[in-house]
Amino acid sequence: MQIPRIDPKNLTGLADKIIGLGKEIFGTVTNQDRLTKAGQVQQEKGTERLEAVKAQVQSDAHETKAKTADRAQQSAQKTKEKVNS
Repeated sequence: MQIPRIDPKNLTGLADKIIGLGKEIFGTVTNQDRLTKAGQVQQEKGTERLEAVKAQVQSDAHETKAKTADRAQQSAQKTKEKVNS
């Protein structure tokens, strides 16, 4: 089993969520509505980035399944041609 390589760009979503939460908490504690809102927006951005990574992983998995099915089809076709010749 191969361990997947983690692209540092994919970690930015998680970092945005953590930093955004920190901003939101700090803004709430210090009664700075602008900082609280900025933290919430940054968390939303992080969520969207993580969703994009998840969608890309699913897309890659579907592509791999399609390639595997294509190879199986080609192999079956070659076997059929050998039998018929």
